[in-house]
Amino acid sequence: MKVEPHYNDLIITHDCPACHFGHKQCKHVQMAAEAYERWQWWEPKKQIHTVTRKIVLSSEWEQIQLPPSQEEQLRAVIDHAS
Repeated sequence: MKVEPHYNDLIITHDCPACHFGHKQCKHVQMAAEAYERWQWWEPKKQIHTVTRKIVLSSEWEQIQLPPSQEEQLRAVIDHAS
């Protein structure tokens, strides 16, 4: 899966069986869009466009570290409470 911002659009390129059956937004697209929004939380919401294409991973790509979700933060507080 590849997620690229382009002005007010978010282009998500991937290939899964749901794409071949006419579903524009499978769960993978939804998860990728949510992850992007968590990572770039200060940006305005973008219009999602999907492209069905196989992705070949590249060694130059940088993997991003997402900030913890609110649920993960609460769980950490509960787990480490004395």
